[in-house]
Amino acid sequence: MGLALLFAIVAALALSCAGAPAAGSKPPAWTLQTPSPDATYTYFVGYSDAPSGQVAQATDAATASLISEIMRYIGVTISAESSATAKATLDSFQADIVQTVKQSSTSRMSGFQVSEKFVATRKEGLTVYILGRFETKALESERKRIAAVFQEKIDAVAKPEAEAKNLLSSGDTIGAAKKFIEAAAAASGSDIDNSAIKFERNLNAAKNAVSSLALEKLNDNLQAAPGIAFVEPFKALVKSGGTPLSGVQVVVSYQTKLPNGRLTSKNISQMSGADGIVAFMHPAPDFVGKAKLTVRLDLSSATEPLYGIPDKFRSMVAGLEDEIAAKRIVFDYGVVSGARKIPTAVLIVDTDQAGAALVGTTSSAFLSTLASNGFSVTAAAMSPDSVVGKDDSSIAESAKAALGAKAQRFAYGVTRVTLIKDDRNQKIATVSADVKVVDLASGRILYSTSKQISAVASSETQAIESARRQLGQKTIGEDAAASLP
Repeated sequence: MGLALLFAIVAALALSCAGAPAAGSKPPAWTLQTPSPDATYTYFVGYSDAPSGQVAQATDAATASLISEIMRYIGVTISAESSATAKATLDSFQADIVQTVKQSSTSRMSGFQVSEKFVATRKEGLTVYILGRFETKALESERKRIAAVFQEKIDAVAKPEAEAKNLLSSGDTIGAAKKFIEAAAAASGSDIDNSAIKFERNLNAAKNAVSSLALEKLNDNLQAAPGIAFVEPFKALVKSGGTPLSGVQVVVSYQTKLPNGRLTSKNISQMSGADGIVAFMHPAPDFVGKAKLTVRLDLSSATEPLYGIPDKFRSMVAGLEDEIAAKRIVFDYGVVSGARKIPTAVLIVDTDQAGAALVGTTSSAFLSTLASNGFSVTAAAMSPDSVVGKDDSSIAESAKAALGAKAQRFAYGVTRVTLIKDDRNQKIATVSADVKVVDLASGRILYSTSKQISAVASSETQAIESARRQLGQKTIGEDAAASLP
């Protein structure tokens, strides 16, 4: 209940319950000394001076004085039992209590009455006195309710801060950091005393806790072949002051290949084990070349409550975020293919719109691309009929019989013209290709892809040849060179 509403209630009670004020020159005893509490009531007196004839004005001021006495009674109790804040003066303390009451949503004046009013007249003016009585049980209920609301706000900061200190002393650095962040978030949106100081104190404590944390690589420069898993996991140790930390959330970022052949990063969330070690078993790589793997501290769930804080705290939060972001390590690794040393024969058959088959542009472009990437490749001396319309097992058997010891692998496939259309004075040809690479000894398919591409040229033949060339070189050739195990 706000102060204005409380004032209105008291003023109304003063008029309705106590009637018109008595007047005279000799004041009642209660105007000189507030009555002591009895078995039922606790008493409060408010008064105010005013010039002669200004009874209404003095009554309003006396009512406000009465409210202040009530608030002072409640406030002193809160200060002694609930608040750790020291106030220099009673006025500043009272201001805090009034603010607390304003934010209370269910403040009720049950049990309150204005018992009596008196106007003392003098030459120089008048004084209005108001005697109010509060049922002691109702007053204590109000006091406890307001104290609980105020204490809840304090506890939202004090409790997680105390927990954080205990966790820090027990060696749980990351748990302490999370609790300090929780306390700071509570302080940022609270009207408790010194909230800005408490926010800064807890945020700095969180930052210090994070700064004491370290990530250490336990291995590096691992190698694998495409399609074959690493022989050991990437290992990182999470520690603080030399002590391993368990249950620390990290994000592992590693590289993988998109369908278009480009590399992208994939993120996996992991926890450090009881020994403080994060062991990440990288999936079998699907590319060839050098790459990097990153392990970084993840406190995103803990810092989420800080996203909506007031702007005045932004720079401090940015400092914490920078400290968290700095907790990362980067592993270098390589994916090395032995495919370049393995003799490979190539036969990719181009078919036209009528279905006629020939060995031409795509096969030559594919073979040239593998050769330029260091592969040991030759053109397979086989007929188009050994590939077109045949299943994989038949093709492998034909290749083993035809190639003998000349090749250990066979790259084969078929291209088809799927669409020809006019574009003003140009021709657009769309060509699809299905290409595979088989290990002739085991019959295992090592590489398989289906691609299509469109090309534009001045004639139909040129457009088809351009599409085939692009398929053999970039779209499939470079992809196979980077993917073959």
